[in-house]
Amino acid sequence: MKGTPMPARTRLTGVAGVTAIALLLAACGGGEADGGGAAVSARPPQAQIAVTSVDAATPFELQAGRYKFGWDASECGSVAFTMTGAAQGFVFEKKTLQKKFSSIISDVPADTYTLSQNEAGCANWTVQIDRVGS
Repeated sequence: MKGTPMPARTRLTGVAGVTAIALLLAACGGGEADGGGAAVSARPPQAQIAVTSVDAATPFELQAGRYKFGWDASECGSVAFTMTGAAQGFVFEKKTLQKKFSSIISDVPADTYTLSQNEAGCANWTVQIDRVGS
């Protein structure tokens, strides 16, 4: 059978199979020497952190990047939030009469943070921290 041409149907099936395998390897990064895929971060990305007045003492980790810092303190006359990094010395402070609003925090270093609200008479509040960039 040497030299006998392959039927067209068999050729198309073979080409389709090879194409499917190539696409699968490319999608999984299998063609790369290092095993493919994105580099693994030392910390899982924190896309969203919610902190309430009840659990404010619990530290949380953030990756380096830019974050939207939103709060709801509807029962408060004013707020004074302080977000403090444990190792990098980064501090974000927000003091305002706005009861429900948000602010952008740029250049946040990767670290473990704690959050406090220091305005007297403001006992119930919620903060939502969302990553908006890298």
